[in-house]
Amino acid sequence: MTEKSDLIIRIAGEGGEGVVSTGDFISAACARAGLEIYTFKTFPAEIKGGYCLYQLRTSPERIYNQGDTFDVFVAFNGEAYELNKHLLTPGTVMVYDGPGGDFEPEIPEGVTAYAIPMTKTAKALGALRSKNMVALGALSVLFNINEQTLIEVLTNKFKPKGEEILNFALKSFDAGKELGAAHTKDDPFAVADSTGAKDVILMAGNEACGLGAILGGLDFFSAYPLTPATEVAKYVSAHLPKTGGTLVQAEDEIASLAQVLGASYAGKRSMTATSGPGLALMAELIGMSTMAELPCLIIDVQRGGPSTGLPTKHEQSDLFLAIHGGHGDSPRIVMSVEDVNDCINMTARALNIAEKYQAPVILMSDGSLAFSTQTVPTPNPDDFKVVERKRWDGKGEYKRYEMTDDLISPMCDPGVEGGSHVATGLEHTETGSPIFSPEPHEVNSRKRFDKLLPVIDELGPQEIDGDADAEADIGIIAWGSTIGVVREAVARLRAEGIKAKGFYPKLLYPMPVDEYEAFASKCKQILVPEVNYQGQLAFFIRAETSIKPVSYTICGGLPFTPADIVTKVKEIS
Repeated sequence: MTEKSDLIIRIAGEGGEGVVSTGDFISAACARAGLEIYTFKTFPAEIKGGYCLYQLRTSPERIYNQGDTFDVFVAFNGEAYELNKHLLTPGTVMVYDGPGGDFEPEIPEGVTAYAIPMTKTAKALGALRSKNMVALGALSVLFNINEQTLIEVLTNKFKPKGEEILNFALKSFDAGKELGAAHTKDDPFAVADSTGAKDVILMAGNEACGLGAILGGLDFFSAYPLTPATEVAKYVSAHLPKTGGTLVQAEDEIASLAQVLGASYAGKRSMTATSGPGLALMAELIGMSTMAELPCLIIDVQRGGPSTGLPTKHEQSDLFLAIHGGHGDSPRIVMSVEDVNDCINMTARALNIAEKYQAPVILMSDGSLAFSTQTVPTPNPDDFKVVERKRWDGKGEYKRYEMTDDLISPMCDPGVEGGSHVATGLEHTETGSPIFSPEPHEVNSRKRFDKLLPVIDELGPQEIDGDADAEADIGIIAWGSTIGVVREAVARLRAEGIKAKGFYPKLLYPMPVDEYEAFASKCKQILVPEVNYQGQLAFFIRAETSIKPVSYTICGGLPFTPADIVTKVKEIS
């Protein structure tokens, strides 16, 4: 049989059974072997228990998304089987806990099944918690997961906990290997052989945002823990002190941004990370940042809403809030990230943008990308240049809000002789004194908006997937992590003879209107897929351009698949 090395494995079971750790071990082993990795995780809001899923895709070639569905399904319990059995189609494989598990599956025709008594074996070994190690051992044999790299990964994980724990884990792993070897291989799926170690790291989106911030010269971070953004702060807390920076856990989201603005006033590169509910609470202080022209970066890791909503699920539904959340005319710069590598590079860049334009910058990630682990090139710190804010030269009278040619006023750190000033939320004169007459407010409002416009050229041109000048049957505009799904869908459509191309903006506001118009002018139809109910980017496209896109939305807590996009294109064509 012909082996399929672009392999998707889905592991599912109850939270606390080791579903996520099993996937993490396989991912780490594949990355060590030089393979590409893209993972997707979804888990319940409960601390323990509830349905948990980990899907990993591995290939020797570049991967842009989690894939359509699984090739191999690993069922740790009956609930996982019931929720996924409709996806067990001819040609797929199921590995399940049996005999001795809590269910006995019906095996559909054309599905290969391997029964591995995970629970029974773990109990016989003396600890039910080793169930996932038994499963891992069986999977390593059945699907050619490099044993040497797996053992290295397990050793790194468990050796710090003591030789006894490590030896028990390896013993359970060996027991699983024997169970896997007892089966006759009857499917084409295998993890590709090692391509040799590469200079890459395997990390999740939230961690990458933290790394990007530190590489971007971060001085101060304040945050209130909020799912699914907490791991950004967790990463920063472990590493920022090494560079002389400071992290504070605030009492709430409002306080966190207030502290960030205070640190920014003091001359520090400052940021926070939150999710939709926290961003909503920050709206008034975002306006303060706009009015006082204080640089700050806010990372918004979007989750299902509104209210508490779906705290651990994926959504792209904060765009309205990010662009227009706040009272009055309060412009800000809104950017987004596509993948883990973007989380590193765009976070560092967003800090520079905030400092340069003296404005709030909101960088939008999402719940899927937050926990998705991917292989990315190891960043070189020398590649990250720190852009300093414009500072007062100490000459003449200091005017904090001076009307300069580029509309960017010089800042002055506290304590500099002659640089005393007020960072005020009130409308003000050039020196910062309050003023309430009509003309200054109009002039300053124009300044606050117009000073941001050059960012369109600085962050442009936005990426076009395909020949920018060629005519296309369909143009697909995507943002955030949906871009990776659309990349694969566009490639599939082209392979079928459909003229398709993509437009992938990373700058969402101010909107690069001319680029949207130019792209759409070469396409017969425009499709905008988004993981939200209202079609929020499509709304802005209709409002700001002459384009009338087809809006395609889902909001079930899961991301699109490439097949979803391909099917929709054929439906509207």
